[in-house]
Amino acid sequence: MKNHESNRIDRRKLLNIVYLIFFAGLSVFALYYCFKKVKFDEFMEQLKSANYYLVALSALTGFIATIIRAFRWNIMLQPLGYGQSVFDTYNSLMIGYLTNLAVPRMGELLRCTTLNKTSRIPINSSFGTVVTERIFDFVCLMFVSLLTFLLNMNIFSRFINEKVLPEWRPVIEKVSSSVSVISIATVVAVVAGLCFGLRYLLRKIRAEKIKNIIQGLIVGMKSIFQMKKMTQFMCYTAGIWLCYWFSGFLILKSLPFTAHLGAVDGLFLLILGTLAWVVPAPGGFGTFHFIVALGLTMYNIPQEQGLGVATLSHESQLLLMILFGLLSALSLSLTKIKLKNRNYEK
Repeated sequence: MKNHESNRIDRRKLLNIVYLIFFAGLSVFALYYCFKKVKFDEFMEQLKSANYYLVALSALTGFIATIIRAFRWNIMLQPLGYGQSVFDTYNSLMIGYLTNLAVPRMGELLRCTTLNKTSRIPINSSFGTVVTERIFDFVCLMFVSLLTFLLNMNIFSRFINEKVLPEWRPVIEKVSSSVSVISIATVVAVVAGLCFGLRYLLRKIRAEKIKNIIQGLIVGMKSIFQMKKMTQFMCYTAGIWLCYWFSGFLILKSLPFTAHLGAVDGLFLLILGTLAWVVPAPGGFGTFHFIVALGLTMYNIPQEQGLGVATLSHESQLLLMILFGLLSALSLSLTKIKLKNRNYEK
């Protein structure tokens, strides 16, 4: 029995290592692909031309969005009845962000684990609120994307007709004419593999444990319908997205070659940045730079200059995320020490 458990743990560790190596490799490849033709001296001159007062204000605005997000999460957790403080939700959120820089998507679980240690909220229940939060943010992203598309319809259509279709049409035709059978076989194999894996997983996990996890998730997800401060929740949501938009808009204004772009173009940068963070690459390295630089070519901005925009936006946010994430980790450590001392005195 012990050997079986050991083998299962070893297999899980191996899968985690493969996961990390794959997405770390994706980041390295994306960074190499983006910067392989960039002349370092010219690139540094572009960065030197930036207005760093606006860059700093952009980073601060992005951090304010994080604070608002902590207040919003606290409202979502209130129906669970554990009386957690905003300070607890903020620290947990920052620990999650800090973890995502190294292990993509692990931060979502760790923020719930951290909150469990400080506020005793069951992990599965708080994770249910995180799932609900992500679904709600996805709906907001779809709304902003539709709005941006309608306001920039001419630019989008020109970009697709002039740059996307000419490059991809030959590839699509070649692929569709030669590998349709292989594609179908691959899909069947993947579906069969998933079914087999799910069946194996369900056999290994006790039914009662699955039931408890699902019940906790449902409790957490239902909290959005039990909130007494729905208006405040919606205001916080609007504030988060306004901060994200204004942060990107300030980055555009900070550089001479994008200063002519307006508020609607800032919405487009918001969408690019959000989509880039969706890719589970460590810290968004490489993928963020690639997607933002590619998207800005719609405005006839060369890739090298687009990389300057992406670098300023990404690295300025990253520095604050690391700084305040470490401060939150220090705060939690000090809190644990105080609790241990109190228990020892008792």
